[in-house]
Amino acid sequence: MNKQKKNKSGRRTSVKWLIIAIASVPLLVACVLITTFSAWILKDGLKNEVVTGLESSASGVLLSLDYVSTDSFRLVGEDLYKGDYNVTENMDAIDYFASSNDVEITIFYGDTRRATTIKNENGQRIVGTVADSEVASIVLDQGQEYNTEDVIVNNKHYYGYYMPVKDLSTGNVVGMIFAGKSQEEVTSYISVRINALVILSVVIYILCMIVATLVTQKRFLVPIGKLSKVAQRLAGGDINQQVERDTNDEFGDLTDDFAMMIANIGNQARIAEKVADGDLTVACKPAGEADVMGKALKKMLHDNNRNLSVIRDAAARMASGANEVASASNSLAQGTTEQASAIEEITASIEEIANGAKINADDANKANDLVQNTKDEAIRGNEQMKQMISAMQDINESSENISKIMKVIDDIAFQTNILALNASVEAARAGVHGKGFAVVADEVRNLASKSAEAAKDSAEMIEDSIKRVEVGSKLAVETAAALEEILSSVENIASIVSNIAEASVNQASSVGQVNAGITQIADVVQTNSATSEQCAAASAELSSLAGQLQHAVGKYKLLAKRGRKVDFDDMTEAEEESDYVDNESIISLESDFGKY
Repeated sequence: MNKQKKNKSGRRTSVKWLIIAIASVPLLVACVLITTFSAWILKDGLKNEVVTGLESSASGVLLSLDYVSTDSFRLVGEDLYKGDYNVTENMDAIDYFASSNDVEITIFYGDTRRATTIKNENGQRIVGTVADSEVASIVLDQGQEYNTEDVIVNNKHYYGYYMPVKDLSTGNVVGMIFAGKSQEEVTSYISVRINALVILSVVIYILCMIVATLVTQKRFLVPIGKLSKVAQRLAGGDINQQVERDTNDEFGDLTDDFAMMIANIGNQARIAEKVADGDLTVACKPAGEADVMGKALKKMLHDNNRNLSVIRDAAARMASGANEVASASNSLAQGTTEQASAIEEITASIEEIANGAKINADDANKANDLVQNTKDEAIRGNEQMKQMISAMQDINESSENISKIMKVIDDIAFQTNILALNASVEAARAGVHGKGFAVVADEVRNLASKSAEAAKDSAEMIEDSIKRVEVGSKLAVETAAALEEILSSVENIASIVSNIAEASVNQASSVGQVNAGITQIADVVQTNSATSEQCAAASAELSSLAGQLQHAVGKYKLLAKRGRKVDFDDMTEAEEESDYVDNESIISLESDFGKY
């Protein structure tokens, strides 16, 4: 049996990890809070440590210079002196001190740097530069110490500490000493310490989780695993197993519950074994109102006693009825055989009719196809005739237009002739000087005469063509009308032939359906004949089975109707059973035996 139990999402859930998760989440939250709080305290302490170190460095520089000279600071030119000691020119000791303490040192006279370990990108000390005005105001004007976590010197961020320097004779503030540490170095220093704290917290958390896992394994998972194995063997049918209580807690109570469940299932299994052996006299007492299996076994014993009694009485009646069914089945088989012979003759006749109807339908379809083709050709001819009539009309219109043009040409020739005549008259008046012009006028008149004659001939030919076109148009219209009548007749014929073809197809289909129906009837008759024969054989076999059934029922040990064995846990149940069996006087095959 599969041990893996999965939830609706298809993933297996584990109590082990659930318990560990329940224990680990608060522990993780506590570790995170403690680590965060510790990191905050550590960061603040480290910052204070840096500031304290810077203060010590500044004080150390001042004490070192006081050791060199007890006089006050003074400025000579651009150099800073402490008594007779030139501080600006003697920075080796201060450089060594700054390098040893990993700090930067600057000595101000006023607000101006006069000696410093800080160098620019060219490697030169940034002497001569001034301090921030806010720093100068607090340290120089107010004479107070000043520290900050972010001061920018030479474009670099520093943790800085400023200590005022006073004139020994007057007590006035004449300068200040700066001790600074790179902000990047301080941040890195703090990050290393915080990372170490985080790693330590993670290690502690992992150790706590290991301890929690071991405790969970021993206190929870081991008892659950034992009970799970018992449940698996029980689910596999193994009821011969012992479970003992070994803890005085809820798991011990659960072990006792498992023991009672195994005992109850074992008792029910023994009852089922006796029933399987044919002993229906065994008593079954449910463990309680919720014992569904016990109630079901009790009802099964009760119902089986009743039903097997009914079956035993019904088996005898079934044997008698089977003989009667066999006789009727033989008579039915003989009648269905005669019906099958008659149906076969009818089927042969209908098949001949169906073949003839199919041939008629095929011929009608062919005729319908020919008529449809003729109809299509007639439609095509009618369309072409319409196109020809349209073309004749276009030719007639063109001829009329040409006639109009020829008339215009004739008018032009007439006007040209008149102009030529006028030109001849004017040439005669001109005498000798107009002879050449007279010759030209004669030629123009001759050409005008020829143009007039040609236009006249063309007009006559066009008139004749127009008449012929009119005659052709009339004939085309008459032909189109005749084609329209032919097309109408062809359409009527096509409709009639189509109806004939459709009727033939329907007739063939109907005959086919009748044939199919007769065939089905023949199949049914043949089936009935075979079924009748099978029914007769089955009846004989049923009679034999009835005897076997009586023999089989006789093997069961049932509660007797009178003076039977009664083995119930109390007399109330025995009386109920006795009343039930004694009143069993009528057996209904339909209501009792039939439903089983």
